[in-house]
Amino acid sequence: MNDWQRSFQRRLEVAKKHWLHRFEEMASEHIEPVFGEFEKFTTGQGLNTTEPSCEPGTRLFKFGLTENGYLLLTFRMSRLDAIEAFAETVLPGADGPQSNSEQVSICDADRAWAQRCFETALDRFIVAFGEAGTADAARAEETAVA
Repeated sequence: MNDWQRSFQRRLEVAKKHWLHRFEEMASEHIEPVFGEFEKFTTGQGLNTTEPSCEPGTRLFKFGLTENGYLLLTFRMSRLDAIEAFAETVLPGADGPQSNSEQVSICDADRAWAQRCFETALDRFIVAFGEAGTADAARAEETAVA
């Protein structure tokens, strides 16, 4: 590696650390307090809510209705200056998880954005969970009639 490459690599590492620090600040200031509000509400509604440990640059939240029916909502750095909210819904009897994601510049990630991400992910989860239950009931009815 030549001198320019070493210098560039050092400057790139400084930039990465800067944006990681910005993510961590934003997560502490906006994402975690919003999760606290949703945790209190969803726990009161019977969901099992946890915050599994994560590495820097990532926050993971789990909302479960059953052992095999849950939502994983992950906030993570997706580029040097962007955050992705990635929602994965796992449903009983489904072929596989359903997922949605949204990216935003770290400069635009605020409390309102975090709240919209939690609301959208939880809405999709509950609708999908309800639809899965309706489909199971319809299959059971068809089996009983046949």
